[in-house]
Amino acid sequence: MGKVTINWAGKMQFIGDDGAGHQVAMDASPVYGGENQGTRPMELMLMALGGCTGIEVSHILQKMRVSFDSLVITVEGERADDHPKIFTRMRVSYHFRGKNLPPEKVAQAIKLADEVYCSAANMLRAAGKIEYAFIINDQEYPYPYLEKASNA
Repeated sequence: MGKVTINWAGKMQFIGDDGAGHQVAMDASPVYGGENQGTRPMELMLMALGGCTGIEVSHILQKMRVSFDSLVITVEGERADDHPKIFTRMRVSYHFRGKNLPPEKVAQAIKLADEVYCSAANMLRAAGKIEYAFIINDQEYPYPYLEKASNA
């Protein structure tokens, strides 16, 4: 079982500690009495989704012997209008740079990460829809690439 500790640091700021020496500052916006001294917890959920899928996609591509020079992941989330204001729709975009990056393998890695290996994606999918996109060297590919390519 995973365990983290959250310590109050004054006003609306909290420091999360993972027990392995890594800390994350969290704070509320000034509207809620915070001072913008840390990331909002809901944005941390989006970061967790991007980080989890990023780790899995990178690992899968490594096993496929597909290398890349850089990867930037952006994650956007739409929240419900009423409380609890959960994410009802999330979009994860992978921006790859490198030579000889086959879109079929990138799409397969994203599919495996999303459907099988990324615990954060599987958990957050219960709250809302997760959409994916990937861009290789500034060229965007439809996702799911494999299904759309075979239907063309």
